[in-house]
Amino acid sequence: MHPNLDVSKIEETSDSERLMLLTIEQLIDLLEALGATCVFCGDYQVRRYGLACWYEATKLREGHAIPKTPLPQSEWEKLAMRNKVEFSSVKHLEKLLGMRRTHWIVQAIIVGGRLLKKFNRFPNKFLVFNVSNFAFRIWRGPGTKGSRCFALCLYILELIGTTEFSRDLVLHPVEAQDVLHLTYTELFNVFDLLNISEPDTVLTFARLMETLDFCFSYNVKLHDLSPEDAIQIDDQWTIQSKADKIEDVQQLIIVILKLLVSIPKSKTQSKELKSRIAIYINIYELKRANKKPNLLLKVCSSHQGDPNEFKLIKLLLKAGADPNAVDQQRCSPLHLLADGEVESSHMWGDASYSTRAENFAEIVRIILDGRFHEDQVNLRGQSALECLKPFSSLYPNAQLCLLVGNFLQQLQGVRSLSCIAAKVVRKHQLPCECLPVTLQSMVLQH
Repeated sequence: MHPNLDVSKIEETSDSERLMLLTIEQLIDLLEALGATCVFCGDYQVRRYGLACWYEATKLREGHAIPKTPLPQSEWEKLAMRNKVEFSSVKHLEKLLGMRRTHWIVQAIIVGGRLLKKFNRFPNKFLVFNVSNFAFRIWRGPGTKGSRCFALCLYILELIGTTEFSRDLVLHPVEAQDVLHLTYTELFNVFDLLNISEPDTVLTFARLMETLDFCFSYNVKLHDLSPEDAIQIDDQWTIQSKADKIEDVQQLIIVILKLLVSIPKSKTQSKELKSRIAIYINIYELKRANKKPNLLLKVCSSHQGDPNEFKLIKLLLKAGADPNAVDQQRCSPLHLLADGEVESSHMWGDASYSTRAENFAEIVRIILDGRFHEDQVNLRGQSALECLKPFSSLYPNAQLCLLVGNFLQQLQGVRSLSCIAAKVVRKHQLPCECLPVTLQSMVLQH
């Protein structure tokens, strides 16, 4: 409904009389909106009717000299829509008639966005849903370039924003067919299509940072607002549970972080990245999910010894990630890294392994110099570096061998009373359910 109409008058009139109450500009807006709706939702004949509505609106503009004020397009909209602009003449519409349906839908997206912004109804679920449907055809189309798929994902996230509208989509995923999470899922798939060997063309630092910000914000909203359980829609589609969605978005965050550490950066950009990660760790990992596996643990669990993975682990530690986080086997990040080195012991004799060993030794030093609890053991009763003890003399890095030796020697020395008490409780399996949660956690660490 047009915001400047007198509703009481309209309710007392017939359909033909209602049209007479509209100003020419209001009639143009109505025809343009109707045209966009028909193009979005109809079959070929309905879409032709929508085009006819645009045709009449354009003739009215030209006949009454009412200019159309196109809105400036964002970078993502330009990339997603291939720099297409809104039709401005009858001649343009006649040319559009012979084009594919996707060209019509691009015009409907641009027209719909302009009208919604004009009447302060933006963003809008109807528009976002139809942009998502359009993007899905592009994502699944043959020969589609990864750069355009990436732009479409970011354009949808830009449309949704990070305000109350996005909160509503997280809280009520069924109403818009979970379009927000489906976009993040597709974004994860898009990174496989992109040419990572030429990151400057699409995966610039600024674009990746913007993507990371969207993911960080979405991760927090999922934790705070998403329904806990999965929602069965029909036999073929189920909306994921909160836990599964959080796992999805955190895997996406790790992919983006790996890309960010791999591309060249200035000192200012490196500081910006570290600061942004530190904010996320403080807002989400420490205040909301401090009892769950953090990004550091997830990276270490899939670690393959790649130099960029070591860079990311180092960055997460320096940004404040908790090195004492544990998985279901009570393994800390250092446990997982140490196990990975043991599994790779058959390569220790290779000359090329020295760089990996040096990187691992640096990570161990950072962890031991930080907030790491040295007595922490996994379910097998092993401390992190005890995993390396049988192999320490063979490891191809003298600094690491020294660190392991000093660490194990300290374990045999004087321990704090609290650590001794925790070990006794754990060893004899004494009941500790009545203890405060922090003390229970300390017992489990030993």
